[in-house]
Amino acid sequence: MSESPMIESSEHPMVVSAIARLATQGGWARMLAGKPLEDELDLNDAELLVAAQVLRRNPDDTLEPVDTHPWYFDPVSLAGGLVSYLRRALRHAEGGTAGWTAEDLDIVVAQGRGSVAAATAIGEGMLPQMAAAHAAFLDGTARFLDVGVGIGAVSGRLCQMFPGVTAVGLDVLAPVLDVARRELSDADLAHRVELRLQSVADLHDVDAFDLAWLPQAFIPRADLARGLHGVFRALRSDRWVVSPVMAAPGEADPFQRAVHAHGAHLTGGGPISVEEVTGLMDEAGFADVRAHDHGGQVVMWGRRP
Repeated sequence: MSESPMIESSEHPMVVSAIARLATQGGWARMLAGKPLEDELDLNDAELLVAAQVLRRNPDDTLEPVDTHPWYFDPVSLAGGLVSYLRRALRHAEGGTAGWTAEDLDIVVAQGRGSVAAATAIGEGMLPQMAAAHAAFLDGTARFLDVGVGIGAVSGRLCQMFPGVTAVGLDVLAPVLDVARRELSDADLAHRVELRLQSVADLHDVDAFDLAWLPQAFIPRADLARGLHGVFRALRSDRWVVSPVMAAPGEADPFQRAVHAHGAHLTGGGPISVEEVTGLMDEAGFADVRAHDHGGQVVMWGRRP
């Protein structure tokens, strides 16, 4: 009989589920606050995560993440992202369709919860490096383009962070937009986020936006290439597109690269390299194209001159 295959401890499904459960049920927030875990199942999860070297135990018996991944300090986004990851894996195991679909709206909702951290990163970390766009967001006149709006989490969070800002959210799935309408209405933000059943490949706005969010993972390659041209026209001058892409970080080993590629096929955009994205952005007219590593996620920026 052959031995069981070895897998990275942090990638083990029970390790991922333990992190997600702690984040969902409040144990992760207690841990970040320096409070002890008391629930027996929380303690059981924590022991597994210490053994997996996801958590470390301090001399005073408190726990903290070993890594400084941005997700780890936002329990809501952490839970959403990991639950979405687990649900996608289960759907794949059961023969589900690849790509961004409305087959399982629980995946869509979890993915949206996980994306809130991205909005925070945009508002607090990225925008201050984009002078003209940042000024527009600060004075409440900015308009944000959210491609693949999902449940409206990124647009909604940015509207909450910057009073007066408005957004346009595109999605190709009507059931997903129905969820977004409910979510935004519940947050009293429906009047600030316009939702469109539209592919970015069919975007025809001109000089209309101060920042665009373009998650490559969910966009088929042909639509991405056309969409970048549309986004370029839709941005005002000296404004930026921000695009998280399914490119493995430069130091990734062959297994990590394979994981990135596999996940990219499941979400619909397919794997892509920094060089390929740079070429597509250059062809669309963007300047100052650059790649950033945000906790293992490659994020590309490009500026409309």
